[in-house]
Amino acid sequence: MARGRMPSIGSTNLHVGAAVAEIEGLYTALRGARDEHHRERILADLAEAGRRLTARTHPTQGNRGALRPRSRWERRRLLAARGADLVATFATDGGWSRWARLRNRS
Repeated sequence: MARGRMPSIGSTNLHVGAAVAEIEGLYTALRGARDEHHRERILADLAEAGRRLTARTHPTQGNRGALRPRSRWERRRLLAARGADLVATFATDGGWSRWARLRNRS
């Protein structure tokens, strides 16, 4: 491999980074949502982005079993997958609204 070139997994890293950036942008938009309809649409987009991120990151780890990731990029993909699972769970199970209610109490 030539010096300075990424292995073939580099394109996967770019896709994961793009998916994480999309989720961050949607989360920022969610915080500034104008009304309930807009908020629900952003939550649906956020859940879909989380599913895409999960689909992008899980196949690379499916054949490794219970081994811990070794490289920095493998660790990042694992953390991105965990974050995507969390976002999908919150967006589909009403976790965001429950969290907002708890936050408004204090």
